[in-house]
Amino acid sequence: MKKLCGIFLAALLLTACGRQETMETVADELVEPAMAQPRQVSVHLPEEAVSPVLENGSSQVYIGSDYEIMVETMSAGDLSETVRSLTGYEKEDLTVMETDQEGFRRYDFVWASAGETGERLGRAVILDDGSYHYCLSVLRDAAEKKSQIVWSDVFDSFTLA
Repeated sequence: MKKLCGIFLAALLLTACGRQETMETVADELVEPAMAQPRQVSVHLPEEAVSPVLENGSSQVYIGSDYEIMVETMSAGDLSETVRSLTGYEKEDLTVMETDQEGFRRYDFVWASAGETGERLGRAVILDDGSYHYCLSVLRDAAEKKSQIVWSDVFDSFTLA
């Protein structure tokens, strides 16, 4: 009996020394990665369009005698939506030329539209850095045959800093 009591006490001591399992829970909260800050846009505008007429945090509108220039920054992702917001046309309805510019994707396209004041011609460029679409668009009167502005110089100067 003494032996049986000794075995019972030893077993009781050993079971008390056993490792207890602890459970932990981890929260399933997803943290959105911080979006990169927008880059600075650089463009050489015509002299008569030096200061913006309308401006908010992500866009500026400049008005000349026969044109409007808009510089905008939009969230990247859906290029078709960006083209539609700039032109009113679906991307598939336009010829969009895609090239590389200093490590960024560049999209160039033109369109025509009719309005209350007559026909208008539009040209735009979008620079895509993966986080944002940086847009430069110009709308001008189609009837204006002689413009003092060389638009290729304006669009070629559009870069990101």
